[in-house]
Amino acid sequence: MIFFDVDTQRDFIDADGALAVPGAEAIKPNLARLLRAAGQYGITTVSSRCAHEDGDPEFEIFPPHCLEGTPGAERVFAALPELPKQELAVTAAADAQAQLAAARHYLVKKKVFDLFSNAWLDDLRQRGVFNGRDCVVFGVATDYCVRCCALGLAAAGARVRLVSDAIRGVAPDTTTQALAEFRAAGIEFTTTDAVLENLQGARQSA
Repeated sequence: MIFFDVDTQRDFIDADGALAVPGAEAIKPNLARLLRAAGQYGITTVSSRCAHEDGDPEFEIFPPHCLEGTPGAERVFAALPELPKQELAVTAAADAQAQLAAARHYLVKKKVFDLFSNAWLDDLRQRGVFNGRDCVVFGVATDYCVRCCALGLAAAGARVRLVSDAIRGVAPDTTTQALAEFRAAGIEFTTTDAVLENLQGARQSA
């Protein structure tokens, strides 16, 4: 199993963030539960991070946000999960020898919606690393970065489970459209409780 923790940064999650997603503060407890479980159960975790600079093209669509070195760019739960960390810069190159290690936390930086714009991570996808894998997706925003993550994984052959009580969207119409796309792609919907129960059950039966 792999957790995909999408853009859970202060500018998106906190109510006073530069680009706060409506209702995102309400999912903070579930985000924390999932990330703590990643540490507790040794779940490989990929956390995407917007890492912007002044003048980035995305600021033609949205106000400036997640500027590198500012508090708004920080992950809300920076200390979670408690796993060995590896950070991949926006410019990280594809590595034909790379694999996702068990019980490791990958911090993947990006400048656009799609976390697979990071060449290191996209190379893993192109080589079939996620094919057939159980991938649990949560974070923000449902209609933008979460959408790119979930659909990108589904297209790569992953079994994608979207945690419905740990995501939030920017706007009702685009969120509704994204949810329809998820269903059409065969993406499953789950809850935080169900994910944690499955993890506990798997440990007990091991």
